[in-house]
Amino acid sequence: MISDLIHRRDKTKYKLGSNCNIKIFTEDVVKRITRNYSTLIGKGPSGEVYRGILDYDQVAVKRYIHRSSREEFMEVISICSQMSHKNLVKLIGYCIEDSTLIIITEFISRGNLDDILHSSAISIPLDVRLGIAIGCAEALSYIHSMKLSSSDSFLCHSAIKPTNLLLDDNLTAKVSDIEMSRLLLGGITQYSAFVRGSTEEGYLSTESDVYSFGAVLLELIARKRVKRGDINLIVTFRKVCEKRKGLMELFDTTVARENNMKTLKEMGKLAMECLALDIHKRPQMSDVVKRLRVLKKVLKERHAKCSEPILATHLAWSNNSKQDISMPSFISIVHIAKGCGIFMGNRSNSKILSELGSLRIFTKVELNDITQNFSDLLYGGTSAKVYKGTLEDNTVVAVKKFFEVLEDFKEAFINGGIILSQLVHKNLVKLVGCSLDADTTPIFVYEYAAKGSLSDVLDGQEDFPLHLRVKIAIQTAEALEYLHSSSTGDVIRHGYVVPSKILLDNNFAPKLTGFSGAKRLVKDTKINSGYNVISSCLPTDELYTDAILDQCAQLKVKTDVYQFGVLLLVLISRKNFMSYADHHHLIFECIAAYEAENSGRTFFDVDIGADEEIFALEEIGRLALKCASMEVDERPTMKEVAEHLRIIGRSWKPTLVSETEVMAADSSIAEGAQPDMRLDSEIVIDSP
Repeated sequence: MISDLIHRRDKTKYKLGSNCNIKIFTEDVVKRITRNYSTLIGKGPSGEVYRGILDYDQVAVKRYIHRSSREEFMEVISICSQMSHKNLVKLIGYCIEDSTLIIITEFISRGNLDDILHSSAISIPLDVRLGIAIGCAEALSYIHSMKLSSSDSFLCHSAIKPTNLLLDDNLTAKVSDIEMSRLLLGGITQYSAFVRGSTEEGYLSTESDVYSFGAVLLELIARKRVKRGDINLIVTFRKVCEKRKGLMELFDTTVARENNMKTLKEMGKLAMECLALDIHKRPQMSDVVKRLRVLKKVLKERHAKCSEPILATHLAWSNNSKQDISMPSFISIVHIAKGCGIFMGNRSNSKILSELGSLRIFTKVELNDITQNFSDLLYGGTSAKVYKGTLEDNTVVAVKKFFEVLEDFKEAFINGGIILSQLVHKNLVKLVGCSLDADTTPIFVYEYAAKGSLSDVLDGQEDFPLHLRVKIAIQTAEALEYLHSSSTGDVIRHGYVVPSKILLDNNFAPKLTGFSGAKRLVKDTKINSGYNVISSCLPTDELYTDAILDQCAQLKVKTDVYQFGVLLLVLISRKNFMSYADHHHLIFECIAAYEAENSGRTFFDVDIGADEEIFALEEIGRLALKCASMEVDERPTMKEVAEHLRIIGRSWKPTLVSETEVMAADSSIAEGAQPDMRLDSEIVIDSP
């Protein structure tokens, strides 16, 4: 309770924001996450980094060696909490106690750029290096554009170097150590003892980041460290550029082929501009991003003329050797959307555009380039096909292209896109952008989920251990809890919680999608627990209908609870349903098992029914039947469901630490709450 109060106070004092998802951890919890700091994965002058497990997922835990004051540390957290960009490492939470300052972030799988460039013999094609540079440049451009308050304060990173550039499975750059970012008050440099690359030693500015980026760009094209003993790569490049000869010898020989030379020379030229001694001659990062994108587009076109694939062919970097990348367009969304047929629905164009916000708009040409003319089909359904694509910074995406549909369906698809574009949760699929070309049906671009859908896994032959099923259950429940909470603004009913709408990434983390049927609901004060719909809806699909709520005049979020209950039954039985009849048969089959032996053992998937797993399975089964109760008022809320699943998980796996447990534990203890570890063993269900 005390740490909860401290967290709320800090959120107010240090402007963390009322909707901030940053968690506060005690050191005891951090020790559990890291198994008492047992796995060191990195060490630097400011601290040590350890691998940990939180909510079944890997995290990075940085424990500071040189301790700052509480005020300085919380200023850092305040800055980090206001950042959200695909090329920045995501901050999850922090720990601040008398002798401890700790930051917890997402774990990035491939390690840092320094190790890949200088401690690995794996070939890295030029287009992949350009993608890494673009990702880093985009992150810095974003940081430099941030204005954190009503004052004239801006940001710079101040610690850009290969060791702070992490790479994920797709070789997408993620800038780390954003806690090193510094405020630039009124745009004027602020003193720092650790700054390089400015004309006045010790002063900090955005130009210092530009200088550091220039050094990174040199390392990317030369595959040599900036400092190697007495050799300084920057000085060497500067001398070679002045003499205008010997440049080719400085490039990495693995990419210094004839059809790459123009691109390499332009990258070298850009690097030297960033490294200019006169800070006023250095380009802004936003201009650097644009120039790098042009270089990548030209490189692609040059390779296409030579009939040579542009992207990586090494299996360590890519599963698709024929990926193609195009330069994105930043044409005004208003310009593109004018006259767009798909906006001829109930709402005005201006309202739709304002609701879409900063969502990226793709042109038809860009989508053709990203998907190689829609050549790599991931999934083909009755209403849409999904294709694999790759953005300019190596980010792999899924491009969903709808078939010709009725106007009501178009409106629903757009509504779903608008709702999703305004939500931020790790277990909701991220909407990257869309296409609004007037002569096409809606096209949406999402983050890519490597494992496909939960339906794919259920129907496949791959082992599916219980701990992965529990992870999927807990995190999906937390996503629905988020949708039903006031933190999203209006309460949102998803309405389509089925295995095919739950995507899984490489780590089996669920990503809830299928927002075409989502509805914003507003509390009806005249009728208890009732909700009125305030957005248009997708025509009903009887396969996923909750029969009881279908008889009500008003939609309720308890429909999601019902569907989630069925999902739990699918997870513990591995019986994927294909029809409306199967949907209800699953419920009654589980009820019959419990009524016969007061146990669901005969219902559970035979692959997971080990003795040590029975307790968790029994409790999940009982919880599922509570959720699917025909008595709407008896169904728990998604907040209660998520918490009960976490309790089941902790009881079965005592070492498990969930994100929500971090904040919930203090208040539960303070209030003397002793959560019931078992649901009612007697299951009663009325006939529909």
